[in-house]
This record gives sequence, C-alpha cells and structure tokens, in this order.
Amino acid sequence: MHNLIHDLAQSVVGNEYLKLEDNNVVRSLSLIRHSSVICDFSLYTIPEALYEAKKLRTLILVFPRGDLGEVPPGVFSSFRYLRVLDLSGSGIKKLHESISSFIFLRYLDLSNTHVETLPESVCCLYNLQVMNLSGCYNLIKLPSHIGKMFKLKHLIITGCERLTKMPSSIGNLKYLLTLSMFIVGEGMGESLSELQSLNLGGELNIRHLENVKDATEAMTANMIGKRNLQSLELSWGNDHKELNRNKDIDGTLGREVLNYLQPHEYLKKLSLKGYRGIYFPGWMSVHKLPNLTELVLIDCRRCEHLPRLGQLPFLKALCLQGMDAVKIIGEEFYGNGTVRPFPSLKELTLTDFPNLEFWWTFNQGEGFPSLVKLIVSKCLKLHNMPCFPILKHLELRSCNDMILQSASNLSSLTIIVIEEFRERLVFFENLLQNNALLISLTIGSCPKLRSISPNIGKLINLKTLTVRWCEELLSLPQGMQNLTSLESLEIIECHGLISLPEDIQGLSSLRSLSIENCNNIASLPLGLQFLTALEHLAIMYCPKLDSLPKDLQHLSTFKSLTILNCPELVSLPEGLQHVNSLQNLEVRGCPGLQTLPEWTQKETAKISHRHRSKTSRHSLRVRVSLERKKMEGWDPNTKSTLTQIPLLTTKAGPRDGAAWTQRLKEEYKSLIAYTQMNKSNDNDWFRISASNPEGTRWTGKCWYVHNLLKYEFDLQFDIPVTYPSTAPELELPQLDGKTQKMYRGGKICLTVHFKPLWAKNSPRFGVAHALCLGLAPWLAAEVPVLVDSGMIKHKDDATSSSET
Repeated sequence: MHNLIHDLAQSVVGNEYLKLEDNNVVRSLSLIRHSSVICDFSLYTIPEALYEAKKLRTLILVFPRGDLGEVPPGVFSSFRYLRVLDLSGSGIKKLHESISSFIFLRYLDLSNTHVETLPESVCCLYNLQVMNLSGCYNLIKLPSHIGKMFKLKHLIITGCERLTKMPSSIGNLKYLLTLSMFIVGEGMGESLSELQSLNLGGELNIRHLENVKDATEAMTANMIGKRNLQSLELSWGNDHKELNRNKDIDGTLGREVLNYLQPHEYLKKLSLKGYRGIYFPGWMSVHKLPNLTELVLIDCRRCEHLPRLGQLPFLKALCLQGMDAVKIIGEEFYGNGTVRPFPSLKELTLTDFPNLEFWWTFNQGEGFPSLVKLIVSKCLKLHNMPCFPILKHLELRSCNDMILQSASNLSSLTIIVIEEFRERLVFFENLLQNNALLISLTIGSCPKLRSISPNIGKLINLKTLTVRWCEELLSLPQGMQNLTSLESLEIIECHGLISLPEDIQGLSSLRSLSIENCNNIASLPLGLQFLTALEHLAIMYCPKLDSLPKDLQHLSTFKSLTILNCPELVSLPEGLQHVNSLQNLEVRGCPGLQTLPEWTQKETAKISHRHRSKTSRHSLRVRVSLERKKMEGWDPNTKSTLTQIPLLTTKAGPRDGAAWTQRLKEEYKSLIAYTQMNKSNDNDWFRISASNPEGTRWTGKCWYVHNLLKYEFDLQFDIPVTYPSTAPELELPQLDGKTQKMYRGGKICLTVHFKPLWAKNSPRFGVAHALCLGLAPWLAAEVPVLVDSGMIKHKDDATSSSET
C-alpha cells in the first residue's frame, strides 16, 4: 500500500485502528476496534496493553518467525467480540478448544499454517462465514460436525493434500458458495449426493470418485446446475491406493459416473485424472462445453481415442498425459466442423503416450493456427507430428529420433528444448537449419550425442545456449564465434569436453558463462579475455581445472566471478585487480589455492572497516575460503541424522508400474520418519508431497531461520526417468538468478560429495536422503550469504519496502 493511501485509510478509521509493533503503545487502547500486531516471536506474546481493547473486532497476528505453536491463551478470554481473526502464516500447530468463545466470529484465516487437526469446538462458531485453510499441508482432518456451521459460505481447503475424507453431512451447509475440494467417502453422509443442494462457485476438486457405489449418486450431485463453477477437477484414486476398489474392472461404472457429472456450459476449466473408462462422455464437445478455455486429461490410461476437441472455439491450453491405450491421434480429435480446428489453442502438452505411433494431420496442416507452445514427452513410438504454422516454443523429451525429422518442417521457432533422447539426434541439424529466428536452445540428457551441428553458427539471433548432461559430447560446434547475439552460455556435466573453442572471443554479447561439473576441462581459452560484455563467470566442480586466463583486465563490464570446488586451481588471475567493475568474488573448495593474492586481502580489509559504496571501486565483495576440512563431507549432525533415516529397498522408477507404487510407499515412510525426527529435535524445516497422481512431481515448502527470522521458499522437483540411479534435482524457483550456486530454473548446485555418495547407496537413498544431504546443507550455506548481501529479504522487510 502506498504511503498516501495508508495515511488516508488511517485518517478515516481514526482511533479505531492501531498497528502494534515492538510494544510501541503510547495511549489507551480501550477504543481500538481493529488491530494488526507484530508479535514478540521470542516469547510468543502480544503486548499486554492490547488486552484493554475489550471490544476488538479485527485481530491480525503477524509472527515474523512463523512458528507460533499456539495462540496466546489471553486472546480467547479478552476479545470475545472478534469478527475477524487472521493467523495466516503464523506457523500455528494447534488451535485451542477456547476458540468457541468467539461466538461473533465471521472470518477465520489459518492459511499456510502447520495445523494437523481443528478442535471440534470450531463447529460452535455458528456465525462464521469464511474459514480459510488453504496451504495447510499438514491438515489431516476437518471437524466432524462442520455440517452444523449453517452460516458458513466459504470453506477454502486448497492445498490441503493430506486430507483423506470429508466430514459427514456437509450438504447441510445450504449457504456454502466455495468448497475447493470434496472427497467422496464410503460412509454415511460422505457420498456425492451431499453436493446436491450446494450452489458452489469458483473451483471444485472432487476426489476419490472410485468410492461412488451407484451412478445415480453422480446424477443427484447436480453438477450441471452449479452455474457459478468456473473450474472443475474430477479424479479417481491417488498416489498410494490402487483404483477399482469398488471392482469396476471394465470401467463401466466410472463411465456412467462421469456421464452424469456433466458440468454447465459456461465452465472455463476442466480436469480429469485417473478416469478408467474406455470412452470419454459425449458432453466433452463444443456443443456442451463451448466456453472451455483449459482442459487437462491425466492418466486416462484405458481410453483408446481422444475426445472431439478441435471445434472448441475458446480452448487455449490443452494438457494430455498418461494415455497408454491411444495408438493414433486421428481425425476425430479435430472434430466435425467448418472452422479450422483448435482456432484459439496456444499451449499443447502431450506426455506419456507409450503406444502412440501416428499423429494425423488435418487437411494439409490447417489445424492449430494459434499454437505457440508445444511439449511432447515420453512418446517413444511417435514418428511424426503435424505442421504448426506459428509455433514459437518446442520441447521434445524422451522421444523417438524420427520426430525430429517431422519437426524439421517448422520454421518459426524461437525456443527449442531437446532432452532425454537415446540416439544421436541425426535429424537435429535440419531443425536448426530451418529456424534462423531461434533465441534459446537447450540440449540435455542426450548420452549418445557426440557433436552439435555447425549450423548452430547460423543462428545469429540466439541469446541463450544450454548444453547439459551429454556425457559423450566431445566438443562444442565450430562456428560458435558467429553467435554475436549470444548472452548466456551454460555447459553442465559434459564430461567428454576437454576444452572450449579457442574462437570464443567472437561471442561479443556474452554476458554470462557457466561451466559446471565438467570433469575433464583443464583450462579455459585465452579468448575469454576478449569477451568485453561478460558480466558473470561461474566455474563449479571442475576437478582438473588448474588455471584461468591471466589478462582479464579488459573485461570492463565484469561483475561476478564464482569458483567452487576446483581442487587443482593454484592461482587467481592477477588481471582481476584491475577490473574496476568487479562486485563479487567467491572462491570455495579449492585446496590447491594455498594463498590469496595480496590485492584480495586488501579488499577484504577495506570491507571490514567501512560500508561499501555503490559507485566506488570498493563495492567488491570478496568471499574466499581456504578451509578444506569442511569441504570433505558433511557436519557430524548431518551424518548422524542420515543414519536414522530409513533406507529403501525397492529399485523402481516412474516407468516400473506396480514396483513404482511400492517405491512411493517406501518414500513416504522414509519422509515421515525424517519429518518426525526433525520435529522431535525442534528442527522442522520442510514439507513436501507428490502433487500428481503418478508421484513424479513433488511440491512443497522449505524454510531456514537466520538471525531469528524465518525465510521460506517454494520447493519443487521432478523424479527423473532414471531414478533412483539418478537423484532428483531440487528446485527453489524463487531464488533463480540470485546465486551462482544454482542452475537455471532454480535447481540447487549440490556439493561434489553428493553424487558419489548417492550412486554408492542407490537404490537405498530416496527423497528424504536428498533433502538431508542436499537441500539442508545448501540452505545453511547459502541463505545467510544471500541475506547478508541483500539478495533476499524477509517477507516483512519486503512488504515494508513496497509500501514505502
């Protein structure tokens, strides 16, 4: 909020509102009606003076550290006239039974807290209209008598992934307008029929439809009558239990249920997950869902044909995943109509079609006139795809080499991602040759790729080039000096590379160069000193690198040099001391570097005695560590914790069917044990769970406390196809670009010890071990540095800055 708006609001409320912080009480609070309180997080208390406000209507408690534990007991006895109570993000783990004393409460916000259960006394809040529990990842159940809260209008439980059932008789909440999730149960009052009289809007996710015993339950739910719904997700099963517990072997019941769950014609978003029928219902067409803008079909593994979607006039995003029985994408996919099929579709994702062999082209390529982004993944039998006239973004992963030949007909691409191809990319040259407008190119996980076409030199518009996990790549392509627009070059885990091209000085626009985990690179080309636009250079985990070019004083825009875990490096370039633009120098894990140059020691001394000026040469930040014992492994606490995490026994990856299901069970068992161990040691620092039915995508939160402030980050990663031989790459997307110890996309850079230890212990190590050995040490090493350097700020500081 801008200061002027804040002042205006303050003048309107007068003496009825007060923001309390650091016990800054200078007057009587008896007339206060609305207050936000920055609580003393060391004592978990609020200022005693606030208890004078006996007629307080609004209370917003802000806990900077986010680990309240429990609401101070005085709150319940002192503020009986509360209408609004906001505890969001406070880290509260338990809500006291005394919550029932707030008989006038209208709004209760517990979002993004650690509560596991709510007391039954919550159901005595008969005037409550809004209960926000979104992001409560630990919540395992709702109060059983919630059906008595007759005035409740909004029950927000988005992100409560551990909920397994709904309270009975939720259909009694006649005024309910928002119910973000409904879980079909097997008990009395838990069936789909509970939705019959609810006029729901916004988003609705109906889970565990395999528990429906009779298709008439779906008809009774009256989904077509809920005309305020904008988004509907229907799912069968979950990550841990087999489908068809109701013996619907041939999917007949599931097909009937889905047929009766037809939504209204104004629905915008629809998602089906785990559907077991062979055919999709007739209502999935332009005649019944003409306003659909987004459609997701996941794990409909028995469906042999895709629904008729081509004539949906407003469909913009389509995701199709896990369709084992589909062999051909045929003419029916485009629908019967006179307009060009998929007139508005902009993004199309096709993933995990193991038996798909042919993709039919509509009328000589007249389909998909608006498509700009296409992702095709895990379609190893697919040999062709249609022409997409204006396609800009193409991602091909784990596909047949022949699809590259079909893709070579494209000529409008600006972004190409090629990953997890088993062969040598024979037809890749033609794809590059026909796309002169290319801006970004990523090649990854292509183990048999030995060379890249020299045609890459013709891509004069290319700005980003990333080559990673190509173990047999022997050299970078000739002609790279012609890439005069290239701004970023990343080379990651290409162990066959011995050196970079000597003509690298032709990259006149290169701003960022990163070389990581390349075991055989011994030196960098002398041409590096002529990259006058270079700003950032990162060299990490290159065990044979012994020297850098000496004359770097010509790099007039050079800002950052990071060298991590290069044990053979014996000296730093003397020319660096003359680079006036250098702002950050970080060297760690280089035991061959016995002493520091005198100029770095002088800079360190200057920094320790005065603040850095943004305009002076003394803005250089030097972080050089000559300590080697700490780089040899993990600290004793980490090692001790590691030995207590249960080991896994099943060697299975995402493609291994039932064995993968068993592996997931073991993963969760290990994670639960690790979490309980952390909680018992008062060191709870993450929450994570699989976010898709197949258990290959994991999301959650992690946090680190520095100087008594809690810094929280989104955590995500994908389980690689080669798991558990290959460890997952842990991602903190909010920190992307803020530290050199991170790959593009927010993937953290692990220590040199991690990969050998993981390989040695595969398949016994799992997700919990990756968090313990990978993420925990990374947070401990990097967060303090990022905070001290100003790269990240605490959420309260960020809020204050934006208001200012």
